[in-house]
Amino acid sequence: MKIFIILLSLITITPVLNAWIKLKPLKSYDATQFNLKEGIEYLEVRQYDSDKKYKINRQKYRVRFPIYRTPLNKLDSKITRQFRRIPPNISSKTNIKKLAICATGECRTTIGNGFYINSKGGMGYMNEISDVVGFLGRIDTPAELQFVLWMNNKENGSYYRQTSKGYEVTIDYINNVANFGKCGKFRDQALINYSGEILQYKTLKYDPNYVSCIQY
Repeated sequence: MKIFIILLSLITITPVLNAWIKLKPLKSYDATQFNLKEGIEYLEVRQYDSDKKYKINRQKYRVRFPIYRTPLNKLDSKITRQFRRIPPNISSKTNIKKLAICATGECRTTIGNGFYINSKGGMGYMNEISDVVGFLGRIDTPAELQFVLWMNNKENGSYYRQTSKGYEVTIDYINNVANFGKCGKFRDQALINYSGEILQYKTLKYDPNYVSCIQY
């Protein structure tokens, strides 16, 4: 009888473990739904507008998706002032780049850096996606999955399920701007491992007749 009960339990639990779970947009998650690596108090991504030659205004930036154990305004004011003055590191290895929305006929690129403060008051910057994502340690929350997609310049994920190697994520979105590739309705698939690397990314479905293109 005991053996029967155990087998029945496995049959009952397995479909739940492999079930598809709906994702919320990244901006819907707060800092409590991320797990920073031990010793890191605060992490943020700063975006700088660049020209066609990837030159940026180092004084102006936007802070995107701050992740923290302690909010920045609760840290020592001297640390905060020093932190805000850290300049970005822009080099040929910088791969945190995003296409900006086309506004007046021009499409600009934003270039990003990750900035952090550790538990001892030390601070620094990172200009590669793998380093920023690495501060989350093992990817183990829906918020972190969406953050990985965002860092890699992908649309918000729609659903995910856990696999033996990480996660399978479906991404549903509409593109109606010709400058950003093919127009239409898309369903993409991303395979993301526990380290936050996108192992595979491909389009599963594409409907070119869903929308008409806007030309800039």
